[in-house]
Amino acid sequence: MDYPFDSVQSWLVCLRVTTEMETMSILQGKSLTQESQMSSKFSIKNSVDTIRNKSHKISNEFSKLFRCIEEEKWKNVRPLILQLTCHIRSLIQECNKCIMDPPLFMLEQQEMVMGECAKLAQQVEGLNVSKGNIPQKVPLVNQLTFLGQSFSKMVDLSLGYLVQKLVDSLDESHTPASLISAINTVISMGLAGEDMCFIMAREGSVRALFEICKTESLEFVHVQALRALTTICCMAESILELAKEGGIECLTDILCDTTVSEAVRGEAAGVVAQVTSPYLDNFHHIAGFLENVQDLLGSLLSLCYNTASHEIFLLSTAAISNITFIDHHTCEVLQQLNAPRHLIHCSYTRKAQSIFCKDQIATVLANMAVLDTARNDILRNDGLSVLVSFLQERPSQYTKEAELAACERVQQKAAIALTRLCRDGETAQVIIDLHGIPRLVQLCRNIKERNNSDAVLVANLAALRKICSLCQTPDMTLVDFQQLIKPQLMDSFLMCSRTDENFV
Repeated sequence: MDYPFDSVQSWLVCLRVTTEMETMSILQGKSLTQESQMSSKFSIKNSVDTIRNKSHKISNEFSKLFRCIEEEKWKNVRPLILQLTCHIRSLIQECNKCIMDPPLFMLEQQEMVMGECAKLAQQVEGLNVSKGNIPQKVPLVNQLTFLGQSFSKMVDLSLGYLVQKLVDSLDESHTPASLISAINTVISMGLAGEDMCFIMAREGSVRALFEICKTESLEFVHVQALRALTTICCMAESILELAKEGGIECLTDILCDTTVSEAVRGEAAGVVAQVTSPYLDNFHHIAGFLENVQDLLGSLLSLCYNTASHEIFLLSTAAISNITFIDHHTCEVLQQLNAPRHLIHCSYTRKAQSIFCKDQIATVLANMAVLDTARNDILRNDGLSVLVSFLQERPSQYTKEAELAACERVQQKAAIALTRLCRDGETAQVIIDLHGIPRLVQLCRNIKERNNSDAVLVANLAALRKICSLCQTPDMTLVDFQQLIKPQLMDSFLMCSRTDENFV
């Protein structure tokens, strides 16, 4: 009777130090914090959206209240103030739900806002229009202004705190899924508007994303990290942060490293295209740009020439196009790199057939045409044929607004490039032989062919006049000559323009 008991007892003792390896492998491979970390990113995004949406509604109430005071609609003022203060109090409660254990500086700002609310309510406490009890306008406006400033700061602090938590997760995520989730949240929040891009840049997201891009072990998220940088760097403040972090040097290193995947280099080209956009303020003052421009342009040109991807070709040519606006030296570098030959060759390939790609090629050729050496390269590589073919782009082929705008730019820049290239009778004759004159006349005469664009009209009038000044144009009728060439440029413009406006 004792034997079974002894055996069981012995088995139980051994069991304490026995390990089943399969079970342990499963446990070690399973992340216990993954779901909570991903839920945290989702919670941050939801909290930011909630605070932003409610603060925008309250901002509209501020505007409505200012109008009522300005127009002296006193009957509406007190109810609107009570509604405003009630909604501000509700937002403060929402902020405290979203941010567990808010820091002292946020609580102090909330108290300041509530104090300003109380002062505002006190000013209209005795308001009675029928009895003539009307508050003074100036003190009321001042108090409302003070409240608005305090409220804006409170919202900014709350959003900044949440974004800082997201940046912390970029720095500290322990699993691939968690890191990918954090980066996707950054992209999503960046797409919400420039105000969020500003806050994310201020709170260190640009630094954190570049740290990820520099870490070889995190190569699996380099594409997403670079895409997030493209999303955030849409304003001067973000680009300044990029410059502080040595962003141009980092992007150049990525683009020059042929061992890096084409997808990653394509995204790096996208960041360069974004931060060098001529539509951004101070786009030409980026630290480290001129020092790296030779390597940067060389790697971008190589990427656009060797890739088979339409998207990567567009990103790389857009970056090159933008860079040509920054400094005249960049066109000289491109000429040394045989950019005209490469781009003209690419223009015949499938990857360059979209109107957006043609826009970038036309821009580069137009900007490079001012250089004598680059002009010769463009002519020698049959650039005139490409530019005349670009003039044949028609708005009727496109329906989307972005495509129509790109079509206008292609027509305009092709005409500008032809004007700059046409410095002698021989060049003018080539354009005539390519049947460029009838199309230039058509773009001047027919507003639908140029999508009602006056910029296209001016560029084509200038090209026509330049060609006609250098050689005979048998393709042009006497009426066209008398109306498009003989008068002053402004007179011809007004004759062809859809409006009677005077443009200087």
